Amino acid sequence: MMQPEKLTELSDQLKQEIADSEFESANVTLAELIKSLNHLPDNWQKSEQWVTVVAEADKYLTDIQPTLEAEQEKARAAMSKITKSKKGVKAYTK
Repeated sequence: MMQPEKLTELSDQLKQEIADSEFESANVTLAELIKSLNHLPDNWQKSEQWVTVVAEADKYLTDIQPTLEAEQEKARAAMSKITKSKKGVKAYTK
């Protein structure tokens, strides 16, 4: 059974990874955090601790969404550049 402490731990880990710009690790932690939020125990709303932890995690995810989207866009742009340069190299090496 998922514990509120585990959710807090995941949220804190994600905060640290993003603060350190460790976006690959943050992606893994983010997926775990979202999975945890999607599998909360029944009646979690009746526990003040759960409500507080879920609200904090949800607020943080909302706050960091623009940062994560910007990082994804940078990664897409970098991949696009790499792909284009590979095509250019292939054209010259044929």
